[in-house]
Amino acid sequence: MPAQPEAKPTRQQRREYHGRRAHHIERRHDRFYAVLEIPAAARPRLGRRFVRSLETDSLTVAERRAPPIIAGWRRQIAEARGQEYEPQDDAAFFRRALRDAKTETEREAIKEVVWDRAYDIGVANIGDHETPQDVPEAGDFYARATTGIDFGDFLTEWQATRRVTAKTRDMQAADVKRFAAKFPTIDDVTKPAVKGWVSGLMAEEKLTGKTVQRILSALRGYWRHLQSTGHAPEGVEPFTGLNVSTSGGRVRRDDKRQAFTRADVVKLLAEARERDDGELADLIDMARWTGARIEELCVLKVENVKLRHKHPHFTVNAGKTDAAIRDVPIHANLKPVLRRLIGERTRGYVLSDLTENKYGDRSNAIGKRFGYLKTALGFGEQFVFHSIRKTVATIFKDAGVPEATAADILGHDIATMSYGVYAGDVSLATKAEAIAKLRYPAR
Repeated sequence: MPAQPEAKPTRQQRREYHGRRAHHIERRHDRFYAVLEIPAAARPRLGRRFVRSLETDSLTVAERRAPPIIAGWRRQIAEARGQEYEPQDDAAFFRRALRDAKTETEREAIKEVVWDRAYDIGVANIGDHETPQDVPEAGDFYARATTGIDFGDFLTEWQATRRVTAKTRDMQAADVKRFAAKFPTIDDVTKPAVKGWVSGLMAEEKLTGKTVQRILSALRGYWRHLQSTGHAPEGVEPFTGLNVSTSGGRVRRDDKRQAFTRADVVKLLAEARERDDGELADLIDMARWTGARIEELCVLKVENVKLRHKHPHFTVNAGKTDAAIRDVPIHANLKPVLRRLIGERTRGYVLSDLTENKYGDRSNAIGKRFGYLKTALGFGEQFVFHSIRKTVATIFKDAGVPEATAADILGHDIATMSYGVYAGDVSLATKAEAIAKLRYPAR
């Protein structure tokens, strides 16, 4: 029986095809072809146009087969233009294409393109007495392109389940991407390999134990998500039990955050004024008479300052723990500073001219200015703005202020059952007596 002539595409099929020409697909007679115009800058090396048969008369199949081919062509164009090419980028693309393939036929077509690309890499790196297939770079590319799942493929999905601040979200994303740069696929992740990577972070990149622990915390959370979605094996915990110490097993004085002396605080205050940084000087002044955290002072609102109260105080209305929400008495030496900063205003921030970073943090920029100032005065990394808070705590301790009273002023949790769980806040009168014991030497 003679072969039946192929049915011509219907009007709807033609309309559908012409409306999707942007996918670099053309129909020629009874077959679809992948096509890509070559930019003028690359034509001396590559010609005017790439064309390759997709070996199908189905537009749906053609659209599945075209992307890997187009990707390979774009890579050639980039190389012809002198742009740097990273094989792992293509490998990641092909892994995703294989993962999303709907049929075995489609997967085989993608693997054929991957093999062609691996062969090209082999030719480019071939040495004496080798064939392209024997070149390690070619085998590594093919293995990475056809096996495993990208480690970072589910980052966005994981972050959508997290209730964290924008800053924390960005830090966790950076941590996962940093790891994925060394471990492209989930199959690459093993505990010995992770341990070696962690050692490199500390020995070569000089990251502190605290920073490494933060990175590992993000990776543990992401790994648990991969396990819960079936993409990482259950019972395999590559990010736990690594024994990362923040101090190498011993606590050294140079590693520990230290308190400024009273004279140091006065010196810092004088230097800020000397530099005409009145804003920073006011912040230091507020910190030395209250022991409050830098972020608490930078978001302190005018309406939360009660200067006319029997016991003048300000209220901290938010914090990481319940203990952070408290009333802090205002020292007699701080009253004139607050009156000047507030003036006739009834609303707004006490430190009104601070700027916010992209996370809405008003303490970031002025905190950096403090860092430059203390470094210029010779204070090392163990001294930070928080060290003023330690100074206040030390003065309280030396003056015999009860721990529960000091904790209520500073916003610390108390660990004991009697005071930490059942006891209410210390009275303002009692806290005011303690605040009055804060004294500093004259300049």
